[in-house]
Amino acid sequence: MEHKKVKLSIETEDAYFLEQEQKLIKKLREQSSEDSDKKYREEHRGHCFRCGTPSLVEVERGDVKIDICVNENCGAVHLDPGELDEIVKDQKVLKNVRGALSRVFK
Repeated sequence: MEHKKVKLSIETEDAYFLEQEQKLIKKLREQSSEDSDKKYREEHRGHCFRCGTPSLVEVERGDVKIDICVNENCGAVHLDPGELDEIVKDQKVLKNVRGALSRVFK
């Protein structure tokens, strides 16, 4: 009978270490993913998401900063999270943004 108890505790111990290893692997994968994402963002800062060229220019109007691609064949407008809400909320800013965009693309 004691032999079974020892075997059971060994299985429990193995299960414990297996669980710990799985947690460590999960943590390492998450960290690797975060590091990879951070590196990609740093390497592509200022690049247009549409055409991929490093041609973004930041235009500031009021409290809103809009990134505009000045590549002749693109012209994409990039908004950070929450900027569209600010533009819609403040119609004056919307008029300024339209003016800024029209001056860029004339």
